[in-house]
Order: sequence, then structure tokens, then C-alpha cells
Amino acid sequence: MLRFRVPFRMHRTGWFIPVFCIILGIEIGGLQLAIPIGAVLIASLLLHEIGHMLVATLLWVPVREIGMKFGGAYTRRAYATRRRDEILISAAGPLMNIALAIPLSFVPHYGSQLAMCNLMLGAINLLPIPSSDGLRILKMLRHSGPPIDMASTMKA
Repeated sequence: MLRFRVPFRMHRTGWFIPVFCIILGIEIGGLQLAIPIGAVLIASLLLHEIGHMLVATLLWVPVREIGMKFGGAYTRRAYATRRRDEILISAAGPLMNIALAIPLSFVPHYGSQLAMCNLMLGAINLLPIPSSDGLRILKMLRHSGPPIDMASTMKA
């Protein structure tokens, strides 16, 4: 069970993320619901990273920390030695957001908007843009030789 214990780190710049989520909460539900909706959005970001962490841990890939910084939430981990494992770990975060959208869609009033936020987070993460899970997956699918040095091609 200790294998699933991973430290959380909030960088100085990471406080931007909760503030942004609360502002988004104001846009979705008004001032009265800003904090609860913001908290669900923050939880969605962290559950995305926990998805990566759980699959990495199940595949015996060490996870050093989960955290938040200005660029968003992140998981710092070792790289898998097999391409298949790297693809599974990378896909786990977006799949977690897609899975979260299902129960959120049944929440009265603002659930559909929260579900849409999770679907968008999952979909955007699957796009092959810099620092995305989609780019990691694409690189793993396109590379046909021996395992590559992932440290130079992926964010920490």
C-alpha cells in the first residue's frame, strides 16, 4: 500500500490554478457557487494526475510527486521501459476525465457544465500539442525502434 503514497507539491506559481478555477466557478455558477464549483474543477485536475499515478504505480513505474504549478497540474515520474506502458500511463489521465464526466452529468443544475469541462480537459490533453498526453502517445506510436530517451522529449 505504501507504493501508492506520493507526495503533493504546490509550487509558488501553482496558486494561480485554484484562483483560475474559482474564477471559472463564478462564470459557471455565480458568486455563491464559485468555491464549490472551483473545488470540483481542481479535483478534476488532480484526479487526472491521479489517473496517471495509479496506472504508473500498477505498472511498477516509480512516481515521485504530483503537484500544481503555473502551467497546470503535473505528475513527476520515471519513464516506462516499454512503449505500451508509456501509452497506457499517458492515456490514463484523459480517460479519468472522460470517466468523471459521466457521473458529473447527473449532478443537478451545473453537472452538465462540469461534465463538459472534464470532457474538454480530456480531449485537449489528447491533442498532440507540446507537453500534452496526446503528444506523448503519438511519439510512442510513431517510434518503431528500441525505446527512446523519453527524458529529452517529455515534461517532468
